[in-house]
Amino acid sequence: MFETAPHESFENQPHGQDVLWRYMDIARFLSLLEDEAIYFARADQMNDKWEGSYSQKNVDQRPLMYGEHYEMMELAAPQRRAFTLKAMYMNCWHESPVESAAMWDIYQREGRGVAIKTDWDSLTASLASARTIFGGRVTYADYQLTLIPEKNTFDAFMHKRLSFAHENEVRLITLAQDLIFPRHDENGAVIAVGPEPVVVSVPVDVKKLIHNVYVAPDSPSWITELIEKLAKRYGHDFEVRQSDLATDPIA
Repeated sequence: MFETAPHESFENQPHGQDVLWRYMDIARFLSLLEDEAIYFARADQMNDKWEGSYSQKNVDQRPLMYGEHYEMMELAAPQRRAFTLKAMYMNCWHESPVESAAMWDIYQREGRGVAIKTDWDSLTASLASARTIFGGRVTYADYQLTLIPEKNTFDAFMHKRLSFAHENEVRLITLAQDLIFPRHDENGAVIAVGPEPVVVSVPVDVKKLIHNVYVAPDSPSWITELIEKLAKRYGHDFEVRQSDLATDPIA
């Protein structure tokens, strides 16, 4: 379920009908229809090696921030970072009222990509999991000059470098259940359930989630027709359309 209670790390959230996109290849789209789930990747599996890191400003300010506890905090920092990278699972969306040519270039494969169009209310309402899920807009920052809050571990994962600002990312985060919420038996002993996989599935109500599906600009027409047939086969009536970004100019 999506956490609706106020949280200081997720104050910057989209509003109800703010438009979100998820660009993906066709295989990932088919898995969404088949499994009725979206997938959260563990933070240490993300492409950006700076996930969950802090800025140079943080490094410079820590002696003052932590005072007599500074050396202890610095010694524990590598272990703390390694733990949090395995504790955070993330699912990412692009916020924009219109399609993004840049996002198509990143995610489509020879015209074989699709994009799901939804909005913030529909995304959060579609989540059908017992997991607690947080979310909001990523803040893009200068990692030389910006102090990233350290009061809550989430903050480091809700900031990225300015070079990624084109992503306009809205991020959903859930925590590793085995690390953060261990199970106990009747005597209070921890039940060893083994580590979660590096990617976890979160059930969604597909009918609530998907408003439209856009097929990549350079796709042949038969792919659009195939996606329409597959949607109907799975009992969905959302509109499937080909992106018009590759059409000829008007004049």
